[in-house]
Amino acid sequence: MSPRPLPVTVAVILLVFLSLFNFPWPYEILFPGVEEPPVFVIYTGYALGIVGLVDAVGLWMLKPWSYLATNMVCVLNLFSGAPGVVFGPTDGVRVLNAVLEVVALLIIVLLILPSSRRALEAADRPSRVR
Repeated sequence: MSPRPLPVTVAVILLVFLSLFNFPWPYEILFPGVEEPPVFVIYTGYALGIVGLVDAVGLWMLKPWSYLATNMVCVLNLFSGAPGVVFGPTDGVRVLNAVLEVVALLIIVLLILPSSRRALEAADRPSRVR
């Protein structure tokens, strides 16, 4: 098993953070009394949160499938969070959604770095040491 590079470790931490904010309870704690989003948005958040946490585990274990899955989750987070940046009910919700959009972009950038790609590709190859 190859050592985990720092960009992958930072990406895992940010992905866990991003995935936890897909669930509705952080918004209920940070913004009490704000109107609830539509049910579709809540269910999409649950799905992206669960898949994001599974991807974070795969990325932590340097599984090759986690590269593509994490990028897909981040792109879906970008698309699902964009309306909240523009149409959020309060300034706080809009700012938080903008920060989460930046986090999703940062995760994608961290995974594109050559050291991250090499670590995830090397994890797929069997060891020559016997």
